[in-house]
Amino acid sequence: MTGSKTQFLLLILTNPYAYETALDKALTQAQQTHRPLKVVFAIDPEDLDTLMRDLGESGWLGIGSRRSLQESMLGGYRALAADILESVESQCAEAGIPVETHVEEVRLQPYLQSWIDRGVENIMVNGSHSLTPIMEKMSPSVEWIPEE
Repeated sequence: MTGSKTQFLLLILTNPYAYETALDKALTQAQQTHRPLKVVFAIDPEDLDTLMRDLGESGWLGIGSRRSLQESMLGGYRALAADILESVESQCAEAGIPVETHVEEVRLQPYLQSWIDRGVENIMVNGSHSLTPIMEKMSPSVEWIPEE
């Protein structure tokens, strides 16, 4: 960072099936401001824990099956996130926009707060409407782009 101005735009994706609107918006803004993009696909392991616990409590999974399925699902989600970020890199290259991509396994709210605390001013987050209550509590520097 130079001064108080962030030198990149940050886009955080949370769903592999509905991110195109947010990516298009980030690409447009990056082109207009001549800034590189940092795109993070955030996987919240606690959401998967909750899903597995719910399946176990309702009798669908035993403890051994639950752990095995959870690891398989997490591995599949990581691979899907990596594929999406590969597509993001291609789209950025076509548009002439420098990009850095990462997959992170993090709780979304503290992760966002860590970027805000570092002074990042241009943060866009995409995800399901279930995240709206969390996003409404975030700094005005975070632009919430709910899935369509």
